[in-house]
Amino acid sequence: SYYDAIRARDYGRAYRLWADSGRASGKSLPAFTLGFAETAATDVTIGTPGRVEGAAGSRYVDIPVDVAARRRDGSVQHFRGSYSLRRAVVTGASPEQRRWHLSSARLEPTP
Repeated sequence: SYYDAIRARDYGRAYRLWADSGRASGKSLPAFTLGFAETAATDVTIGTPGRVEGAAGSRYVDIPVDVAARRRDGSVQHFRGSYSLRRAVVTGASPEQRRWHLSSARLEPTP
């Protein structure tokens, strides 16, 4: 869903897939959107998710990814790493809190 939104240039939707209404991305919505200003296209390969772990009323899972981002000038940037997803499982959590959200990303440039 995240990269589908990015490919559609629906940066608001992509931003809201991050926890805390997008703030877990570490950026404001305008800064998040600006980060894709030179991106013409993205291609992502999603690996096998890790084991779902639990802690303090939450569940976490790491999702490995390989990303190729083609810039408007035709150059391609490659990244490899993972996204961590989190969801609440405590009694009384709202439906929004119970759905999976991006909680962090660890992506490194690769040649």
